[in-house]
Amino acid sequence: MHANFDGARPSSVGFEGDCATYFTMVKADPTISIRVLQGGVEKHFGYKASYKKTRMVYNMLIENSFVGTWVQLVTQPWPGLADTVMFHWVFWTFPPCIEAFKHCKPLISIDGTQLYGKYGGTLLMAIAQDGNANILPIAFAVVEGETKKAWSFFLSYLHHHMTQQPGVLVISDRHKSIDGALNVDDSLWKPPHAFQAFCTRHIASNFMTHFKKKDLKKVLINAVYSKSQQEFAHYFGRLWGENEAITKWLDEMPRSQWGQYANEGSECINTVMKGSQNLPITALVKLRYFRFTVEEFAAIPGSRQQNYQVLLDEGKCDCGYFQALYLPCRHVLAACSHARIDSRGFVHPVYRMESVFIVYRSEFRPIGHEDD
Repeated sequence: MHANFDGARPSSVGFEGDCATYFTMVKADPTISIRVLQGGVEKHFGYKASYKKTRMVYNMLIENSFVGTWVQLVTQPWPGLADTVMFHWVFWTFPPCIEAFKHCKPLISIDGTQLYGKYGGTLLMAIAQDGNANILPIAFAVVEGETKKAWSFFLSYLHHHMTQQPGVLVISDRHKSIDGALNVDDSLWKPPHAFQAFCTRHIASNFMTHFKKKDLKKVLINAVYSKSQQEFAHYFGRLWGENEAITKWLDEMPRSQWGQYANEGSECINTVMKGSQNLPITALVKLRYFRFTVEEFAAIPGSRQQNYQVLLDEGKCDCGYFQALYLPCRHVLAACSHARIDSRGFVHPVYRMESVFIVYRSEFRPIGHEDD
């Protein structure tokens, strides 16, 4: 576990005995406070260990339990108290998450959800998708709110540890702070390093806020999920025919960031955090460690065209699904059958069973005794 904790190594006097006592107490309760640990040692040995020494030993014990976990803790000065700091931001990710993303689709969804417990703040998350359409959280941060600086903090460490490969698709809502963080000067989250797209669910929600037309909402979603320009033009034309103001509203967004011609859609990730927004940070980290949620994206009906041209050597089909999903559509399967070609050669490796299994190959190491 990497972190910016400070503190020198304690002296060897009583160190082994202290560690044994600390270990027993931490094993019984991984969320135990430093003050309680100090009291336990004082009761057992008759002397009070320093706060600094106790904290350092506690960090060592936690580090041994969370091998490979990466944490970046940011503090700020406590007003009026010299040499005293308080919590500001924290970013963390687990080793299985880092390894899993290497075998997932090159896309992530990012979003923030408000924490409404005693201390407040906002939880930022990044979620990936495997080749079997399951979603899994891969990185987390707790910040004071969805500000440009907070998102820049989160995105910088997310890129450093997980998304260094080119061509990653970043899906988010239209929050100005996210857009600002993604598009700062010299950002590695802009083309060709990465590409930005808007979350379909947020677009549909904003649409209902502005126009309140449930029947046209379905048409809008069909337009967003269209995999070919012809199919998109069909649904977009219906929107224009019903209400020209709707198409003007949509044209305010770059079409490349919401039309799914060559990208996959996303769902809001707040459901991943259901029931945990009121937890303190230590409990929040433990919950993310033990309760990785798996969801599935909903399938959207495809194009209604009857005749399609398939170009196997170029990886294209007129329906748009072949080049959008890197997975043979029914037209490609028919073409392969006609040409007596094995269609499995056109399946991207991320969809293969061995790749999906690799995503979940890494284990979350238990913390102490299983009863903990």
